[in-house]
Amino acid sequence: MKGDGIFFLGVLAFFFILWFATGGPSKPISFAGPYITPITDVDTVQEGYGDTPAVDFRSGGVWSNIMGGSFSGGANLGGVSNPSPYQGRVRVSGTGGTSSEDPDQEYVILRASGKDSINITGWRLVSGASGRGARIPEGALLPRSGRVNDTGRIVLNPGNEAIVVTGEAPTGVSFKENMCTGYFMSRQEFYPSLSNQCPSPYQEFEKYYGGNELRDDKCYNLVRSTSSCKTPSDSGVSKACSALIDDYLTYNGCVEHHKNDADFAGDTWRIYLEYENSRGRSDELWKSSRDAVKLLDSEGRTVDLYTY
Repeated sequence: MKGDGIFFLGVLAFFFILWFATGGPSKPISFAGPYITPITDVDTVQEGYGDTPAVDFRSGGVWSNIMGGSFSGGANLGGVSNPSPYQGRVRVSGTGGTSSEDPDQEYVILRASGKDSINITGWRLVSGASGRGARIPEGALLPRSGRVNDTGRIVLNPGNEAIVVTGEAPTGVSFKENMCTGYFMSRQEFYPSLSNQCPSPYQEFEKYYGGNELRDDKCYNLVRSTSSCKTPSDSGVSKACSALIDDYLTYNGCVEHHKNDADFAGDTWRIYLEYENSRGRSDELWKSSRDAVKLLDSEGRTVDLYTY
């Protein structure tokens, strides 16, 4: 009798060692509750009960569950209800300025991929922590300075990016960047900064100056010392130099003369939500930490979810 007990304990010890050696403690089934129906075929969905590990968390573009596994959010949002057909085609790739209390410095970055252009006007960005959100508005494809801008749908082409700012637009409208939009920074602040890739003042002087450039040393020295996307003062310069500054070294002048250039259009939209809280006061939308950015399409379906 005593020998039988020792033999039984030995068998149990053998199977325990075998289970442990084959990764038993780390297998998801070790944490699953009891099943109503037995597990049969590998690809067959079974119904069961008990606690299910949460899986709807992502950081830095990688979805992961509490078991430490990871998977792409492209084809499947890992259990997110009501997924959008646009999932995997527009992604939330990051946030910025969430630690600031200034909504004009708080932003979310969206990136488009795939083969088709996607209209995102009417989509919404929602905070997972508070449930508050704001609608993506229309924007100006070719913004103008000092004029009323025509707006339309914001369409992301494959490879385009959108920097979606919680606060108000410094220019009064959401817009797509172009070769000349760096001039906007001479009068307004942008977070993050706009691209500073305008045609250089010296290049404009060499190509378009209408006077005797060999005699106009003052204009020559002025444009040589002026940075790209900056409009120099025309005080004390010749009429030809003043005309060059007015016609070419301003945003509207730059657009007028370069809008047909092959590299004129940019790849980035600047979108402003102009979010207001229930008291009608402009406010930040995202928590400084431990929040989730949920991107919803025009039908309220989940396109992407980003946690930080």
